[in-house]
Amino acid sequence: MKISKINVYQVDLPLKEGRYSWSNGNFVEVFDSTVVEIITDDGLIGVAECCPLGSAYLPSFALGVRAGLAELVPHLIGQDPLNIGHINRLMDAALRGHPYA
Repeated sequence: MKISKINVYQVDLPLKEGRYSWSNGNFVEVFDSTVVEIITDDGLIGVAECCPLGSAYLPSFALGVRAGLAELVPHLIGQDPLNIGHINRLMDAALRGHPYA
C-alpha cells in the first residue's frame, strides 16, 4: 500500500459562542481549519484536521499549516502510510526546525 494522493482543504468553522477573545484585543469568530485527506493506491482514505487559533497565539497557524503541507506532500507521495517512523523522519527532514508542522 502506497500514498497516491493528498488533498488539502481550507474550511471556515464558525464559533458556536460567536467570539473567542484573549489578551491584547485578539479574537476569532471563525476558526480557519485545514482538513487533510490521504488516499492510498488501494482505496484506503484517511482524514485529519488542524484548527489552530492564529499567528498571534501559537507557533502553528492556518496559513503556516498549509504552507508546511505544500512542502511535505511531495515527500509523502509513494510512501507506505503504515511505516509511521519512516514518514516522521521524512517530514522532519523536509521541515527542519518546525516540529509543530
